[in-house]
Amino acid sequence: MEERWLWEPEVAGSSPVAPRARSSAGQSKGFLIPRSGVRVPPGPLVFIHGFGFSSEVFKTFPGVKIDLPFHGNSKLKSKSLRALAQEIALRIPNNSIVVGWSMGGTLALLLALLFPSKVKALLLIGATACFPCLWDKKNLKGFLLRLRKEREEFLKEFRKRAYPKPFDAKVELEGALELLEDYFSTDLRSYISHINKPILLLHGTEDPIVPLRGALELYNLSRRAKLITFAGGHFPENEAIILKVLKGLKYL
Repeated sequence: MEERWLWEPEVAGSSPVAPRARSSAGQSKGFLIPRSGVRVPPGPLVFIHGFGFSSEVFKTFPGVKIDLPFHGNSKLKSKSLRALAQEIALRIPNNSIVVGWSMGGTLALLLALLFPSKVKALLLIGATACFPCLWDKKNLKGFLLRLRKEREEFLKEFRKRAYPKPFDAKVELEGALELLEDYFSTDLRSYISHINKPILLLHGTEDPIVPLRGALELYNLSRRAKLITFAGGHFPENEAIILKVLKGLKYL
């Protein structure tokens, strides 16, 4: 089936469906129990959201929340992912469990690659090693054109497709667009084998933003990756699944 992108508003992108991978999550002791009642690993937790959102996406989770530059209340100003990874590395503890969603997943991979002492393990949601490999150039160009032309209206449409709940947060589009353009040209596939950290991939089988094949490719590139799929899109509607998967990191 031919895949389409968000600049063709009548059809959302399609993704293949792969067999589910089993999670090894189990019971454990000494874990922090947030309001959800689900235990999560002890030690530093760091959350990095995706383009067009803010750290409010992870507001119910315990840990350090990073706002991307030009998003939310961020004080960060980097316009390239590698420079941004360095900025983030200066702000997080060593041996952090880094949770990255979408573009935040790419940043989490860069942190593990460039600053390995900062990362104990990764949980990547709706992420891939090479976003531009998943879409034709015309699709990426069309997305940028619509965002520049329609601005907040198109951002609102994108949010509806990427996130299962209503969301409203400040985004400075001019700066955010430069960061997005860098994301659209980032390919980390040849570096994944050098990341010697546990990687949990949590991915929706019907993700319209990062098709599932992007997670499958990342899974095949890493000897330490585990893939867990859920019925849904770019972000789990039931956030408790994220905490349950975090609990399983003890067993990797």
